[in-house]
Amino acid sequence: MSGLSVSTVSRVRVLDIRQRLESVAVNAFDDACRPGKAGKQNQISNRLAFILVTRQETTPLEELYGLLGLARHAYAKTSDVLHGRGGMVNVPPVMIDEWEATVRRLEAIEEQSSRSVSVGDAA
Repeated sequence: MSGLSVSTVSRVRVLDIRQRLESVAVNAFDDACRPGKAGKQNQISNRLAFILVTRQETTPLEELYGLLGLARHAYAKTSDVLHGRGGMVNVPPVMIDEWEATVRRLEAIEEQSSRSVSVGDAA
C-alpha cells in the first residue's frame, strides 16, 4: 500500500478487521442456528456471542469469554473509526495491532473448530 497516507492505510486495516469480525460472527451464528444456509451480516455484536456455543469444544470457555469482550470492543471501535465518530479517526497503530491479534485468534479457533467437525463427520 505504498503511496497511501498513514491514515488511509490505518483505515483500510480497520475496515479489514471489521469485515473479518463480521465473518467470524456470521459463521458462528450460522453454525449454531442455521447450518448450511447463507448468513446475514447484521446484529454482529450480538452474533459474536455465538462463539461461546459453537467453539467451546475446542477452546476453554474462559478464553472465549475474554475474546468475546475484546471482539465486541474492537467491533464498536472500528465502527467509530469508519464513521468518523469522536476522537477515533486517527487510531494508534498499536490499537489496530491489538484488534488484529484478537481477530487472528478468533479465526484460528474457528479454523480449529471446523477441522474438528470435519474429523468428527468422517468418523
